[in-house]
Amino acid sequence: MDFSQEIDVLIDIAITEDIRSGDITSESCIPEDAITSGRLFLKQSGVIAGLSFLSTIYHKIDPSIEVTLFVEEGSYQKTGTVIAKVTGPARGIISGERVALNIIQHASSVATTTNSYVRKIAGLDCKILDTRKTTPCLRSLEKYAVQVGGGCVHRLGLDDRFIIKNNHLAFIGGSRRHLLTTAVSKVKAKNPNLPIEVEIQDPALLDEALEADIDAVMLNKMTPYEIRRCVKKVRKTNKKIFVESSFAINLDTIRAYAETGVDGISVKYLTSSIEELNIGMRITP
Repeated sequence: MDFSQEIDVLIDIAITEDIRSGDITSESCIPEDAITSGRLFLKQSGVIAGLSFLSTIYHKIDPSIEVTLFVEEGSYQKTGTVIAKVTGPARGIISGERVALNIIQHASSVATTTNSYVRKIAGLDCKILDTRKTTPCLRSLEKYAVQVGGGCVHRLGLDDRFIIKNNHLAFIGGSRRHLLTTAVSKVKAKNPNLPIEVEIQDPALLDEALEADIDAVMLNKMTPYEIRRCVKKVRKTNKKIFVESSFAINLDTIRAYAETGVDGISVKYLTSSIEELNIGMRITP
């Protein structure tokens, strides 16, 4: 999925947010004709993401700044690795340092976290999915980084697929025995072309979900044992239904859930409560 347009807008916002009317300290202390270079290096190991936007960031600040990349986007690099170099007007390089580092550090932290989950389930036919638990206004960057780390984008927002949850069923009138089928009928009437996913927290409700015309089930708040039984029931129908597992699944438990036979596991920790990957820049006067 291409997020380049959304991230381009994000870069404009980040530059305006930080530089505002100008870097008054650099303008006061650094001669206008001063030339310098800066090397971006890793202070800890990780998967690199966001480096492909470094040229865009600096060219928006000063088109004469030259950017050289030393590593590939999505590659794993060790502590101390120099990943890029910027050369040109010193004022522009120093003014853009924090914007560049913020974006690359954050994207790399998401990619590194995602990749750690992907490696945990290596060899299994199961996808690592992201969630909507993203940093406000940074969703496009974070979902881009999830892809770089080997994960998959689940949904961008509330309008690209139907996901029927308990909160929705609470407002459905009629017999409690047919809440799911009624809800499915309602969303189909809204837009018959969008995929429909149903959240199941009680294995006993799975039968009703499978009777409806759905594309995916989200098995939430279940043990691996319960999920394995649900997966077998879904497969017996011979319907092409994507089976997703969800809830507080972490690095310690992800393998056990993936071994149940689910098609994908959504992990909130890919973009929530992550630790920033530390990247620095050495300036050469």
